[in-house]
Amino acid sequence: MNILIINWQDWKNPYAGGAEIYLYEIFSRLIKKGHKVLLLCSRGPGQKRYETLDGFEIIRVGKRVNFNFYVPFALSAILKNRKIDLIIDDQNKIPFYTPIFTKKKNLIMIMHLFRETIYRETNFLFASYVYITESLIPLLYPHSHFIAISQSTADDLKKMGIKQKISVVYSGIPELKNIYNIKREKNLVLYVGRIKRYKSIDHLLKAVNMIKNDIPVKLAIVGDGDALEELKNLARDLNLEVDFRGFVSEEEKYKMYQKARLIVQPSIKEGWGLTAIEAQACGTPVICANSPGLRETLIDGKTGYLYDYGNITELAKKIKDMLSDDTKWLEFSNSAIKWARNFSWDYSAEKMEKIIMEVYNA
Repeated sequence: MNILIINWQDWKNPYAGGAEIYLYEIFSRLIKKGHKVLLLCSRGPGQKRYETLDGFEIIRVGKRVNFNFYVPFALSAILKNRKIDLIIDDQNKIPFYTPIFTKKKNLIMIMHLFRETIYRETNFLFASYVYITESLIPLLYPHSHFIAISQSTADDLKKMGIKQKISVVYSGIPELKNIYNIKREKNLVLYVGRIKRYKSIDHLLKAVNMIKNDIPVKLAIVGDGDALEELKNLARDLNLEVDFRGFVSEEEKYKMYQKARLIVQPSIKEGWGLTAIEAQACGTPVICANSPGLRETLIDGKTGYLYDYGNITELAKKIKDMLSDDTKWLEFSNSAIKWARNFSWDYSAEKMEKIIMEVYNA
């Protein structure tokens, strides 16, 4: 099958995140099964306009800030010159509204919906723009089949008024080999992900600050983003020593998972907590805010803890508990490894292929 995917960026873009990992891991497997995949996305710094990577044919137009305005023209040109059987409208923030421009069969992938949380991330004008564009999804995709990355995202779609079929296809994790042979750093607490305001990483710094006189916490932040300087300023204001690692390779990321005593994900909302599952696969318990997308990634009280979003005192208490109790930590670690085995990219790719064929043959 000839599949066109429209996504804001590819996995090599400096701004790539979990959505791009999801796209790559699933559709690289479908390419190996004989499907042809053309990816239309924005062009990042230093990237080529046309490129073939790992079987994906990639066309890049526009920039990250204006890509959605280029989509109608690029889509028209592609459909005139290519045989396309199915369009996958991969939405992350602003929709592309492909049904307006073509009657081709489509499938809508939703990583997550911002809704009101966008107002925490950016200025009022742009936040309102994102909120309104999301609100138009039920009106402009009245007959499309939706794929959500988590049940939380599926529930958000239903609340918005989506009445047609919604399928949930979870993220997987890679097959891990020789993963449990790195020595743990007893009090190392880790955050892995983009540095954005809505991720609420400041809550983690404030929680560690509350217990730093009781227990010698080592805090490492892995990732980059536009809220990094704010976070560094907060660390200085709190007189808190934080190891800001920046962007790291996949290999280094997994080494960090294995070194850490636990990871913390304090975001107000996520499509899915991929890093939480990755960490648990390495035997590292997690503490997550009880937020949409995150609460599905662990078993509370068995592989980690949930806490009420924004309750920094509760977060501090649970970090201290996890660092102090070796017996409980070992129980959580063993349970985390077993739990993470439920998530496989191969299974997710198989489920995605079945949905694609169902939509195409409908």
